[in-house]
Amino acid sequence: MFSCCYNLIKIEGVPSKNINNFRSMFNSCHSLQNIDALKNWDVSNGVDFSFMFSGCESLQNIDALENWNISKGNNFRNMFSSCSSLQNINGLKKWDVSNGVDFKGMFTHCSSLQNIDALENWNISNGNNFIRIFSDCSSLQNTDGLKNWKFSNVNDFRSMFSSCSSLKNIDGLSNWNVSKVQNFFSMFHNCSSLKSLDGLKNWDVSNGLSFFLMFYGCSSLESISELENWDISKGKNFENMFEKCTNLTKKKIPPNLRKKKKIMGDNCIIF
Repeated sequence: MFSCCYNLIKIEGVPSKNINNFRSMFNSCHSLQNIDALKNWDVSNGVDFSFMFSGCESLQNIDALENWNISKGNNFRNMFSSCSSLQNINGLKKWDVSNGVDFKGMFTHCSSLQNIDALENWNISNGNNFIRIFSDCSSLQNTDGLKNWKFSNVNDFRSMFSSCSSLKNIDGLSNWNVSKVQNFFSMFHNCSSLKSLDGLKNWDVSNGLSFFLMFYGCSSLESISELENWDISKGKNFENMFEKCTNLTKKKIPPNLRKKKKIMGDNCIIF
């Protein structure tokens, strides 16, 4: 409807009743700053919200969406991707996303987003696609807002937090059930501020097949002893898992990982 309206700054008097597809409605509205007019929108029939605000790089506040009834929604793919000025998502705190299936890239490239506490009570148990959901959220510092997330249908965590370069604490992931996940490819790729993996200590990764690039570029990591009890017996690809972890030495790699082929690439100390 308004996709690629590059100069649109404010929305006024737009009807929403009976619409069930909001896909790309404001996609690439680069100048959009004020969405207060959406506060009373009836989106209760909405099913597809994918790319709705994608590329709204001037949008800083989405509090107007606080009371939206999106309980029928199943597709939230890239809904806020590349909203690079978005600083908080408190407006989503009360959302019922229990019917959501696709969350791929929902907040990817939200480079000003510092915390995601508003998502603490989201019921994402029906979701099956979370690839790149927070990738390139370069201001994100912790994952506390995800501590109550329960996964039941997910086998791919690819690039989930890739390039979250300010991420220091992942303790919020400690209770995640990852027992069905097969693909951990690039999950924490270039999380260059990450110093501890305590939050992953009790993960059941026994069905994991690919750990390729999982911690590539985590240059602040000095020890990964937290992973010593991981059952990685089914794993097939460990290449570059710790490449460019420049503070990590081979001696600090636990025995269960040490002998895996090319696990440290060519840029880690291997004595």
